[in-house]
Amino acid sequence: MKVGQQPHSPKKNLKEQNTPQRKEIIITLDVSRKKNQKRKLVLSHSDNTSLYAALNTLSAVKREIEYRHNKEMLVCGREGIQGFINLGMPLSCFPESSQVAITFSKSKCEQKENNQVPGRHAKASTDCIKFYIYAVGKVVKNIVKCKELCKEGYKLCVYGFKGETIKDALCKDGRFLPFLENDHWKLINNLDTVIESTQLVDGLEGKLFEIETEKRKSPRGAAAQNSEVRERNTSLLKEYMVEEYPGLKRESEKIMENLKEEMKQTKNKTLFKSHRTNFAKQTRNSIPVKALKTLSRLSDSVGYIYWDNNGNKGSATCFVLKDSFILTCRHVIHNIVGEGVEPSNWAEIISQFTKVVFDYEDRDDFPRTQENCFLIESWFEVSDVTLDYAVLKLKDNGREISPGLYNGIGPVPFSGLIYIIGHPNGENKSSDACTVIPQGEREKKFQEHIQSRQPTQSIHMYTQRSFRGMLLNPDVITYDTSFFFGSSGSPVFDSRGSLVAMHTAGVPCELTNEISVIEFGSTMKSIISDIKQKFGPWFDEVFLHQEDVEMMSQ
Repeated sequence: MKVGQQPHSPKKNLKEQNTPQRKEIIITLDVSRKKNQKRKLVLSHSDNTSLYAALNTLSAVKREIEYRHNKEMLVCGREGIQGFINLGMPLSCFPESSQVAITFSKSKCEQKENNQVPGRHAKASTDCIKFYIYAVGKVVKNIVKCKELCKEGYKLCVYGFKGETIKDALCKDGRFLPFLENDHWKLINNLDTVIESTQLVDGLEGKLFEIETEKRKSPRGAAAQNSEVRERNTSLLKEYMVEEYPGLKRESEKIMENLKEEMKQTKNKTLFKSHRTNFAKQTRNSIPVKALKTLSRLSDSVGYIYWDNNGNKGSATCFVLKDSFILTCRHVIHNIVGEGVEPSNWAEIISQFTKVVFDYEDRDDFPRTQENCFLIESWFEVSDVTLDYAVLKLKDNGREISPGLYNGIGPVPFSGLIYIIGHPNGENKSSDACTVIPQGEREKKFQEHIQSRQPTQSIHMYTQRSFRGMLLNPDVITYDTSFFFGSSGSPVFDSRGSLVAMHTAGVPCELTNEISVIEFGSTMKSIISDIKQKFGPWFDEVFLHQEDVEMMSQ
């Protein structure tokens, strides 16, 4: 045989064919013992080995498993494969050049009894079928054992073998709750395609499903099932809340102690029921249908204003005041232009880096709404720091602008419900029904909120001393709302749909800057009065001239 010539021994070729193929996977080991510590590893192993067994051959991974023996190892696909992967999956199921990331759960999952790894450790098979299941169910939300995986958008990679039923594949997976073994359920694909759990996995490769449980025909059986699910969900929620918020456990214990003491003193066995009924009355937030229709119409004039000034990004809310003029908060303008910029340059900066859209009503809408965005004119002449308002002008883009919300100065409500429409946290447009805090009740409510509210993030335009100046301030309306970041500039309406204020900010607690105890907005009566006084010619031109034209046409 010549040097360099390849042998052609049939016997040797047969031996090579029987040798298991090797699979190479890129591993990102994401650990938090050291800040920002991430390690890239290359796993090369025979493809008839399970993922867990192969990972244990890497010393770095093995050390982390031993160090975190009381936690669950989670492997999530990054390229080639998606979702959280069953550790028992054979490497033969992985596409070439797959990339996965390893993290560890915050606590031990239910299935990890005796340090057992979930799933079956089957031998490699060319008939392996991979498909994906959302970790949150359609009817019964909680369907997985590991509570850290039970989040919207998370999905699990499940595998089965040809000829195996869907139900068998999920039950053998080991990560789902036991009720899937006995209950009736099905898979939903693309919201309309229904696949029964008794069907085979053969045609499911690469598809994504949601689990929908079926209601039992027997009322007694349904009641038992719902009771079991509620008990299981409540138990998991308790564990999660106690683990994530240890202070909540202490507070709940105090509440129970006070309740028991009160029951001893009053000897009222129905006291707890009374408290629960009263709580339900306090928290019920029903909105009349008539108000909903009005708010829906008014919401068309509420805009999402966003900017990107050389990396300085942000968003807020605005609304059409009159014609092409919009109203928002003055502190929003300050956020757009940044610190230390000369006011003479503000108009140009706002025009160059700011856009407004009015149809951002769904989380998936925003990429599309940019096609319908309005730019801002290089004009900034009407604003005030004290009342925190600013007027901007939209450029004509050929699209019709929704009607202005200014409809004259109406009375500011002293009590009752008001409605805010805006983009809290920079998200899709939504509304919030709020209870007005009367001027005489502000100090009392302030003290009550300090004692009862949990810390929450909110926008603070004012300092701790601001509240004392607000007690008797007639230029603002105070209320309770869940609208914080991104909602500055939102219009505030009364129960009849009249524009009464513009949402401005929240007043922080005297004890900490991180607690917003009362939220407020500048009244439109004060804003319009200030505009008339300081910017009379502009007001007359935009508001009075238009009204004269309308009267003459009539």
